[in-house]
Amino acid sequence: MGNMNFVQKSNLFSYTATRCLRNEYFHNDCKICIDLCPKGAFHLVRNKLTLFENECVGCAGCIGSCPTEAFEIESFDPNGFAAAYQHVNEPVLSCKISTPCLGVFDVEHYAVMALRANKSVQCDVSHCEGCVLNENGILGGSIRAKIEESNRLLEQVGVEHRIEVIDVKEEEADRRALFRKGFDKIKESIVTESQAHIAMTTAHHKLPDMKMPLKRILLKNSLKERIGAMVETTFEGPSSLFFNKQIDFQSCTNCGDCTQFCPTDALFPTSDKQGIYFAQGKCIGCGICEDICKPKAISKKEEFDFVSIAFERAEQLVHYDMVTCHECRCPFPYKGGEPICDRCESYTKQYSNMFTMAKDL
Repeated sequence: MGNMNFVQKSNLFSYTATRCLRNEYFHNDCKICIDLCPKGAFHLVRNKLTLFENECVGCAGCIGSCPTEAFEIESFDPNGFAAAYQHVNEPVLSCKISTPCLGVFDVEHYAVMALRANKSVQCDVSHCEGCVLNENGILGGSIRAKIEESNRLLEQVGVEHRIEVIDVKEEEADRRALFRKGFDKIKESIVTESQAHIAMTTAHHKLPDMKMPLKRILLKNSLKERIGAMVETTFEGPSSLFFNKQIDFQSCTNCGDCTQFCPTDALFPTSDKQGIYFAQGKCIGCGICEDICKPKAISKKEEFDFVSIAFERAEQLVHYDMVTCHECRCPFPYKGGEPICDRCESYTKQYSNMFTMAKDL
């Protein structure tokens, strides 16, 4: 194990603790990588995610599932691969030919490949069933679920291209031999892969104040080219990829905790600090804002709009006029009625008997 404040490495695989949601916010309960890792290499130490380097095999199966891109593998950058997919020599995505485990890709990556290449993308998952990494079926199921979600997205965007699955089963082979062969191929690819291709995500993470995952930026840029041809851009119902929020005006105290702890700045204050904006295109659905809001004023809104997402349009969810409380003379967000802040009003109600007795004296 390593210090929680710097990058932990296991062979070619690295984990940056400072980009992990659990380490960003103590009460966050994200455990996608823990559930997904076939070797159980991730553990919670004092509620902080820690990589046990001696247990990690560097398979890359968890990389695509991390919402904040806290994981990387030196020999393969899924963002760089997706961005340049239309130019690759081997268009079939296969852990035996062109990529590490297909778990290295997320929904955004698959969609970006199909949108930019303007053609369907073939994924060879025929090796998943016999793979030593998929003994419990979790990793293979995750890959298929991402492909299905990508196809739903492509359908909503209105393109005919899809992420196609190659599922022809081969004869059973020694699973550990297959895994070792595939892992050796990943290490050899360090020499053959384009250095610019590999460095794309690393360079992105070095940019100052860059909180947005690169995969989300690539998807938004790809969507911009399709918006003009879309018949419908707004969709209702839950999504595992896009998220929307709403804030109850009467409950919100404008304390600012949600804007302070939002890991991607999807929630941010107005210029006068008296209101809150929300940008759908930046939200990764971590749920931190809903958990940290003491009056529980923030909730999900099951509706998303591709125009707002692609062009990062922000919506003002609440805005208050600040007035001076007649009791404590401190400014507070006014919501109508008598100009008394919540603190004074609560205090007055709680100790009303004492005030009455003092007055009678």
